[in-house]
Amino acid sequence: MADKETSADATWLPVIGRTLAYLCMKSAAADGAFKSVLDKIKFLENLGLPTGDAAKVAGSSKASVVELRRLEKAGSSGKAKKKQGR
Repeated sequence: MADKETSADATWLPVIGRTLAYLCMKSAAADGAFKSVLDKIKFLENLGLPTGDAAKVAGSSKASVVELRRLEKAGSSGKAKKKQGR
């Protein structure tokens, strides 16, 4: 019987965790806490979701998140270079 309980926990605890993360994100979004999808992803990752799961919950894909982060990093490093050049 303990094996069945362990198996059920392994199945349902991640589902419950993702559901709670989704509800937290929706509640925060209603308050205007997010300016972009990347903000939602960062929020969900801070709650403990892996990037792929956070992307799904936020309505995106992991590949899209990787690209958004790359663009964000390129944009911030480009601004820093411009400031240094002045």
